[in-house]
Amino acid sequence: MRVMIAGGGIGGLTAALHLHRAGISAQVFESSAEIKALGVGINLLPHAVRELTELGLQSELAETAIETRDLIYHTQYGRPIWQEPRGLAAGDEWPQFSIHRGALQALLLAAVRKQLGPDNIVTGHHLSGFDQDGNSVTAHFIDRRDGKKLPSRNGDVLVGADGIHSAVRAAKYPNEGPPEYSGITMWRGITDTSPFLGGDTMIMAGNWNRKFVAYPISQKLARTGRSLVNWVAEVRGFQDHLQNREDWNRGGRKSDFFEVFSDWSFDWLDIPELINQADSIFEFPMI
Repeated sequence: MRVMIAGGGIGGLTAALHLHRAGISAQVFESSAEIKALGVGINLLPHAVRELTELGLQSELAETAIETRDLIYHTQYGRPIWQEPRGLAAGDEWPQFSIHRGALQALLLAAVRKQLGPDNIVTGHHLSGFDQDGNSVTAHFIDRRDGKKLPSRNGDVLVGADGIHSAVRAAKYPNEGPPEYSGITMWRGITDTSPFLGGDTMIMAGNWNRKFVAYPISQKLARTGRSLVNWVAEVRGFQDHLQNREDWNRGGRKSDFFEVFSDWSFDWLDIPELINQADSIFEFPMI
């Protein structure tokens, strides 16, 4: 069996590794000419860590990510409302990890290249459509840089892991329409700062209309006594749209949201300073 995977993100690379582990031939086709470490922080809950552990990646995760041990909810004034343990501290069989999305993608990419071989990662191939019959599927590609058609590829199965504007999903569900905007916009960033609340805690502060989330994501920086903190500022009611939101590097403007959080300074975390010290800010709609 030959499986083609459209998309070289976390889902596509993980699928390739699991297929290879099951003895199934897989090849990944990525739109970008080069797979770069993009994005901000993400959380890997224990059931996700279980899947990556089955692929033999837990030790590499532990070397790179922060094991999140506590989640604490706070008011916008920094007063605790609720606290709960996470991962192993909560009795799960697997830990919960917080990691930079790009670091996780790089880890998966290295594993795919090592286990499947570099020829099974094909970059610069954007899936434009596909044809299928009872026996096989033919995938059609273009180079997004100039729009030129590329040679089609044939396989037994096509997996769509090609993002929010998936060509595979659009072909299967042509009347589905675009994703619906929830009314919440998120501004995200990463800041090198001093550790807070033990250096392994995720915090959520605020309410239904405005919320701030922060958690550390780098074991490498933690070993130096510092903390690389991923943060998310959420505001309900900000006007937004969903065009071209497969881009993990869409820039955001601090002026659009900073005033909402300008006085959220706690004894243990200065949120305005965290925002001000970020190298870059990205904007995403929540769908």
